[in-house]
Amino acid sequence: MVPAMKLFSIFLATITSLYFLMAAEVFAEVASEPNNEIGVNEIGAESSEELIYWYRNYDSGPSLALLQLALDQTKDLFGEVVIKRGEEVTQGRAIIDLEHGNDSSLQIINVVVNPDREKKLIPIRVAADEGLIGLRVCVINKEDKALFENVRSHKDILDRDIVFGQGVHWPDTEILQTNGFQVETSATFENLFPMLEFRRFNCFLRGVSEARDDLKRLGENEFIIEPNLLFSYPSATLFFVNKSERLLAARIELGLRRAILNGSYQTYFKKRYDDDIKALKLSERRVIRLNNPLISDDILKRTSERPQFSDGKLEVY
Repeated sequence: MVPAMKLFSIFLATITSLYFLMAAEVFAEVASEPNNEIGVNEIGAESSEELIYWYRNYDSGPSLALLQLALDQTKDLFGEVVIKRGEEVTQGRAIIDLEHGNDSSLQIINVVVNPDREKKLIPIRVAADEGLIGLRVCVINKEDKALFENVRSHKDILDRDIVFGQGVHWPDTEILQTNGFQVETSATFENLFPMLEFRRFNCFLRGVSEARDDLKRLGENEFIIEPNLLFSYPSATLFFVNKSERLLAARIELGLRRAILNGSYQTYFKKRYDDDIKALKLSERRVIRLNNPLISDDILKRTSERPQFSDGKLEVY
Protein backbone atom coordinates (compact mmCIF):
# COMPACT_ATOMS: atom_id res chain seq x y z
CA MET A 1 0.00 0.00 0.00
CA VAL A 2 1.36 3.44 -1.02
CA PRO A 3 1.92 5.79 1.98
CA ALA A 4 -0.45 8.74 2.21
CA MET A 5 2.34 11.32 2.06
CA LYS A 6 3.72 9.76 -1.12
CA LEU A 7 0.25 9.85 -2.70
CA PHE A 8 -0.09 13.51 -1.76
CA SER A 9 3.33 14.28 -3.26
CA ILE A 10 2.30 12.57 -6.50
CA PHE A 11 -0.93 14.55 -6.46
CA LEU A 12 0.92 17.87 -6.05
CA ALA A 13 3.38 17.01 -8.81
CA THR A 14 0.54 16.04 -11.16
CA ILE A 15 -1.46 19.20 -10.53
CA THR A 16 1.60 21.41 -10.92
CA SER A 17 2.57 19.66 -14.16
CA LEU A 18 -0.92 20.15 -15.56
CA TYR A 19 -0.76 23.88 -14.95
CA PHE A 20 2.72 24.11 -16.48
CA LEU A 21 1.29 22.41 -19.58
CA MET A 22 -1.73 24.71 -19.62
CA ALA A 23 0.46 27.81 -19.50
CA ALA A 24 2.78 26.45 -22.17
CA GLU A 25 -0.11 25.57 -24.49
CA VAL A 26 -1.76 28.97 -24.14
CA PHE A 27 1.59 30.71 -24.62
CA ALA A 28 2.34 28.72 -27.77
CA GLU A 29 -1.12 29.35 -29.18
CA VAL A 30 -1.04 33.09 -28.56
CA ALA A 31 2.53 33.56 -29.76
CA SER A 32 1.85 31.68 -33.02
CA GLU A 33 -1.21 33.70 -34.02
CA PRO A 34 -0.71 35.95 -37.08
CA ASN A 35 0.01 39.60 -36.33
CA ASN A 36 0.01 38.95 -32.62
CA GLU A 37 1.78 41.73 -30.75
CA ILE A 38 3.04 39.31 -28.12
CA GLY A 39 6.09 37.38 -29.27
CA VAL A 40 8.07 34.65 -27.58
CA ASN A 41 11.13 36.88 -27.11
CA GLU A 42 9.01 39.57 -25.41
CA ILE A 43 8.10 37.38 -22.46
CA GLY A 44 11.38 35.61 -21.92
CA ALA A 45 13.25 35.36 -18.64
CA GLU A 46 15.20 38.56 -19.44
CA SER A 47 12.16 40.73 -20.14
CA SER A 48 10.64 43.40 -17.93
CA GLU A 49 7.07 44.53 -18.57
CA GLU A 50 4.56 46.88 -17.04
CA LEU A 51 1.08 45.88 -15.95
CA ILE A 52 -1.49 48.61 -15.28
CA TYR A 53 -3.72 47.84 -12.29
CA TRP A 54 -6.94 49.70 -11.42
CA TYR A 55 -6.05 52.50 -9.00
CA ARG A 56 -8.29 51.33 -6.15
CA ASN A 57 -6.81 47.83 -6.33
CA TYR A 58 -3.31 49.31 -6.48
CA ASP A 59 -4.02 51.45 -3.41
CA SER A 60 -5.31 48.41 -1.50
CA GLY A 61 -2.45 46.65 0.27
CA PRO A 62 -3.93 43.13 0.13
CA SER A 63 -5.01 43.39 -3.50
CA LEU A 64 -1.65 44.72 -4.68
CA ALA A 65 0.21 42.08 -2.64
CA LEU A 66 -1.84 39.24 -4.12
CA LEU A 67 -1.23 40.30 -7.72
CA GLN A 68 2.48 40.67 -6.95
CA LEU A 69 2.47 37.18 -5.40
CA ALA A 70 0.88 35.66 -8.53
CA LEU A 71 3.43 37.39 -10.76
CA ASP A 72 6.37 36.41 -8.56
CA GLN A 73 5.27 32.77 -8.65
CA THR A 74 5.54 32.75 -12.46
CA LYS A 75 8.53 34.98 -13.21
CA ASP A 76 10.65 31.90 -13.96
CA LEU A 77 8.42 31.33 -16.99
CA PHE A 78 7.43 34.84 -18.00
CA GLY A 79 9.96 37.25 -16.52
CA GLU A 80 9.65 40.30 -14.29
CA VAL A 81 6.63 42.60 -14.34
CA VAL A 82 6.32 46.07 -12.79
CA ILE A 83 2.81 46.86 -11.56
CA LYS A 84 1.72 50.42 -12.34
CA ARG A 85 -1.15 52.42 -10.82
CA GLY A 86 -3.99 52.99 -13.27
CA GLU A 87 -5.97 56.16 -13.86
CA GLU A 88 -8.49 57.24 -11.24
CA VAL A 89 -11.73 56.18 -12.92
CA THR A 90 -14.94 54.70 -11.51
CA GLN A 91 -15.40 50.95 -11.34
CA GLY A 92 -17.94 51.11 -14.16
CA ARG A 93 -15.56 53.10 -16.38
CA ALA A 94 -12.71 50.74 -15.54
CA ILE A 95 -14.75 47.71 -16.63
CA ILE A 96 -15.59 49.43 -19.94
CA ASP A 97 -11.95 50.40 -20.56
CA LEU A 98 -10.83 46.85 -19.84
CA GLU A 99 -13.50 45.36 -22.11
CA HIS A 100 -12.49 47.66 -24.98
CA GLY A 101 -8.81 46.85 -24.55
CA ASN A 102 -7.66 50.32 -23.58
CA ASP A 103 -4.21 49.14 -22.45
CA SER A 104 -2.99 52.67 -21.81
CA SER A 105 -5.37 53.07 -18.85
CA LEU A 106 -5.95 49.54 -17.52
CA GLN A 107 -4.91 45.92 -18.07
CA ILE A 108 -6.18 44.08 -14.98
CA ILE A 109 -8.76 44.61 -12.25
CA ASN A 110 -9.83 42.73 -9.11
CA VAL A 111 -13.56 43.15 -8.44
CA VAL A 112 -16.67 41.28 -7.34
CA VAL A 113 -17.84 38.77 -9.91
CA ASN A 114 -21.16 38.92 -11.74
CA PRO A 115 -22.45 37.26 -14.95
CA ASP A 116 -21.95 40.37 -17.09
CA ARG A 117 -18.29 40.63 -16.14
CA GLU A 118 -17.78 36.91 -16.69
CA LYS A 119 -19.22 37.33 -20.19
CA LYS A 120 -17.35 40.46 -21.28
CA LEU A 121 -13.95 39.73 -19.75
CA ILE A 122 -11.74 36.76 -18.88
CA PRO A 123 -12.21 35.91 -15.20
CA ILE A 124 -9.33 34.22 -13.41
CA ARG A 125 -11.43 31.70 -11.55
CA VAL A 126 -9.57 31.64 -8.26
CA ALA A 127 -11.26 33.61 -5.47
CA ALA A 128 -8.86 36.38 -4.47
CA ASP A 129 -10.00 36.63 -0.85
CA GLU A 130 -11.59 33.26 -0.06
CA GLY A 131 -15.06 34.81 -0.29
CA LEU A 132 -14.46 37.30 2.54
CA ILE A 133 -16.04 40.01 0.38
CA GLY A 134 -19.38 38.28 1.00
CA LEU A 135 -19.02 38.70 4.76
CA ARG A 136 -19.91 42.34 5.47
CA VAL A 137 -20.19 44.76 8.34
CA CYS A 138 -21.72 48.22 8.61
CA VAL A 139 -19.56 51.32 8.81
CA ILE A 140 -21.84 53.83 10.56
CA ASN A 141 -21.95 57.20 12.29
CA LYS A 142 -21.36 56.89 16.02
CA GLU A 143 -24.67 58.62 16.66
CA ASP A 144 -26.53 55.89 14.74
CA LYS A 145 -25.32 53.03 16.92
CA ALA A 146 -28.67 52.76 18.75
CA LEU A 147 -30.47 52.38 15.41
CA PHE A 148 -28.85 48.97 14.94
CA GLU A 149 -29.29 47.61 18.47
CA ASN A 150 -31.30 44.37 18.65
CA VAL A 151 -31.63 44.10 14.87
CA ARG A 152 -32.23 40.41 14.23
CA SER A 153 -33.91 40.08 10.84
CA HIS A 154 -34.70 41.61 7.47
CA LYS A 155 -37.95 42.85 8.95
CA ASP A 156 -36.16 44.78 11.68
CA ILE A 157 -34.04 46.53 9.05
CA LEU A 158 -37.10 47.46 7.00
CA ASP A 159 -39.12 48.55 10.03
CA ARG A 160 -36.34 50.94 11.08
CA ASP A 161 -35.94 52.37 7.56
CA ILE A 162 -32.23 51.57 7.56
CA VAL A 163 -30.69 52.70 4.27
CA PHE A 164 -27.50 51.24 2.81
CA GLY A 165 -24.83 53.04 0.77
CA GLN A 166 -22.96 51.42 -2.13
CA GLY A 167 -21.29 52.23 -5.44
CA VAL A 168 -23.67 52.54 -8.36
CA HIS A 169 -21.68 50.04 -10.44
CA TRP A 170 -21.12 47.50 -7.66
CA PRO A 171 -22.89 44.12 -7.89
CA ASP A 172 -23.57 44.43 -4.14
CA THR A 173 -26.03 47.24 -4.89
CA GLU A 174 -28.25 44.91 -6.90
CA ILE A 175 -27.85 42.17 -4.27
CA LEU A 176 -29.12 44.48 -1.52
CA GLN A 177 -31.98 45.76 -3.67
CA THR A 178 -32.99 42.22 -4.63
CA ASN A 179 -33.22 41.43 -0.93
CA GLY A 180 -35.64 44.31 -0.47
CA PHE A 181 -33.36 46.94 1.10
CA GLN A 182 -33.12 50.66 0.32
CA VAL A 183 -29.81 51.67 -1.27
CA GLU A 184 -28.29 55.09 -1.95
CA THR A 185 -25.54 55.03 -4.55
CA SER A 186 -22.59 57.07 -5.76
CA ALA A 187 -20.58 56.78 -8.97
CA THR A 188 -17.34 57.23 -7.01
CA PHE A 189 -16.12 55.45 -3.92
CA GLU A 190 -14.67 58.64 -2.44
CA ASN A 191 -18.12 60.31 -2.25
CA LEU A 192 -19.66 57.58 -0.12
CA PHE A 193 -18.09 58.62 3.17
CA PRO A 194 -19.25 62.26 2.89
CA MET A 195 -22.72 60.88 2.05
CA LEU A 196 -22.59 58.75 5.21
CA GLU A 197 -21.43 61.73 7.24
CA PHE A 198 -24.41 63.79 6.06
CA ARG A 199 -26.89 60.95 6.72
CA ARG A 200 -27.76 60.17 3.12
CA PHE A 201 -27.72 56.58 4.36
CA ASN A 202 -27.11 54.74 7.64
CA CYS A 203 -24.87 51.79 6.76
CA PHE A 204 -21.93 51.68 4.37
CA LEU A 205 -21.77 47.91 3.99
CA ARG A 206 -18.13 46.86 3.62
CA GLY A 207 -16.35 43.53 3.39
CA VAL A 208 -14.63 42.34 6.56
CA SER A 209 -11.37 42.67 4.62
CA GLU A 210 -12.12 46.33 3.84
CA ALA A 211 -13.82 48.06 6.78
CA ARG A 212 -10.87 48.53 9.14
CA ASP A 213 -8.61 49.71 6.32
CA ASP A 214 -11.24 52.28 5.35
CA LEU A 215 -11.29 53.76 8.85
CA LYS A 216 -7.50 53.73 9.16
CA ARG A 217 -7.17 55.57 5.89
CA LEU A 218 -9.78 58.18 6.83
CA GLY A 219 -8.29 58.78 10.25
CA GLU A 220 -11.58 60.28 11.42
CA ASN A 221 -13.59 59.66 14.57
CA GLU A 222 -17.21 60.11 13.51
CA PHE A 223 -17.41 56.64 11.94
CA ILE A 224 -17.32 53.27 13.68
CA ILE A 225 -17.86 49.66 12.70
CA GLU A 226 -21.24 48.50 13.99
CA PRO A 227 -20.35 45.78 16.55
CA ASN A 228 -23.17 43.23 16.41
CA LEU A 229 -24.25 42.40 12.84
CA LEU A 230 -22.66 40.35 10.07
CA PHE A 231 -24.29 40.34 6.63
CA SER A 232 -23.51 37.19 4.68
CA TYR A 233 -23.98 36.17 1.05
CA PRO A 234 -21.96 34.00 -1.35
CA SER A 235 -19.59 36.21 -3.32
CA ALA A 236 -16.04 36.41 -4.59
CA THR A 237 -13.56 38.91 -5.96
CA LEU A 238 -11.71 37.72 -9.04
CA PHE A 239 -9.02 39.11 -11.29
CA PHE A 240 -10.33 40.06 -14.75
CA VAL A 241 -8.47 40.83 -17.97
CA ASN A 242 -9.45 41.69 -21.55
CA LYS A 243 -10.69 38.85 -23.77
CA SER A 244 -7.53 39.05 -25.88
CA GLU A 245 -5.21 38.63 -22.86
CA ARG A 246 -5.36 34.85 -22.62
CA LEU A 247 -1.67 34.52 -21.84
CA LEU A 248 -1.89 37.04 -19.01
CA ALA A 249 -4.95 35.23 -17.64
CA ALA A 250 -3.08 31.91 -17.76
CA ARG A 251 -0.08 33.45 -15.99
CA ILE A 252 -2.17 34.93 -13.15
CA GLU A 253 -4.11 31.71 -12.65
CA LEU A 254 -0.96 29.61 -12.70
CA GLY A 255 0.65 31.94 -10.15
CA LEU A 256 -2.32 31.74 -7.81
CA ARG A 257 -2.51 27.94 -8.11
CA ARG A 258 1.20 27.62 -7.39
CA ALA A 259 0.86 29.90 -4.37
CA ILE A 260 -1.98 27.78 -2.99
CA LEU A 261 -0.06 24.55 -3.52
CA ASN A 262 3.24 25.73 -2.05
CA GLY A 263 1.71 27.46 0.99
CA SER A 264 2.64 31.04 0.11
CA TYR A 265 -1.03 31.92 -0.37
CA GLN A 266 -1.70 30.70 3.15
CA THR A 267 1.05 32.98 4.45
CA TYR A 268 -0.36 35.90 2.47
CA PHE A 269 -3.92 35.29 3.70
CA LYS A 270 -2.95 35.08 7.35
CA LYS A 271 -0.76 38.17 7.17
CA ARG A 272 -3.38 40.27 5.39
CA TYR A 273 -6.64 39.14 6.97
CA ASP A 274 -6.15 37.38 10.31
CA ASP A 275 -6.10 40.64 12.29
CA ASP A 276 -9.33 41.83 10.65
CA ILE A 277 -11.11 38.54 11.29
CA LYS A 278 -10.08 38.54 14.95
CA ALA A 279 -10.73 42.24 15.58
CA LEU A 280 -14.25 42.10 14.14
CA LYS A 281 -15.19 39.06 16.29
CA LEU A 282 -17.20 37.49 13.50
CA SER A 283 -18.27 34.44 15.49
CA GLU A 284 -19.95 36.67 18.08
CA ARG A 285 -22.09 38.59 15.58
CA ARG A 286 -25.70 37.99 14.58
CA VAL A 287 -25.76 36.83 10.96
CA ILE A 288 -28.18 38.38 8.46
CA ARG A 289 -28.16 36.08 5.43
CA LEU A 290 -28.86 37.49 1.97
CA ASN A 291 -29.51 35.86 -1.39
CA ASN A 292 -27.12 36.58 -4.26
CA PRO A 293 -28.84 36.10 -7.62
CA LEU A 294 -25.71 37.28 -9.47
CA ILE A 295 -23.34 34.43 -8.63
CA SER A 296 -23.11 31.56 -11.11
CA ASP A 297 -23.13 27.91 -10.06
CA ASP A 298 -19.57 27.59 -11.35
CA ILE A 299 -18.22 30.44 -9.20
CA LEU A 300 -20.27 29.25 -6.23
CA LYS A 301 -18.67 25.81 -6.52
CA ARG A 302 -15.16 27.19 -6.97
CA THR A 303 -15.40 29.52 -3.99
CA SER A 304 -16.44 26.58 -1.83
CA GLU A 305 -13.28 24.64 -2.80
CA ARG A 306 -10.99 26.31 -0.32
CA PRO A 307 -7.61 25.46 1.18
CA GLN A 308 -7.45 23.92 4.62
CA PHE A 309 -5.28 26.53 6.31
CA SER A 310 -4.33 24.22 9.17
CA ASP A 311 -1.66 22.56 7.05
CA GLY A 312 -1.58 24.54 3.80
CA LYS A 313 -2.97 21.65 1.75
CA LEU A 314 -6.07 21.58 -0.38
CA GLU A 315 -9.19 19.83 0.79
CA VAL A 316 -10.66 19.62 -2.71
CA TYR A 317 -8.88 20.32 -5.97
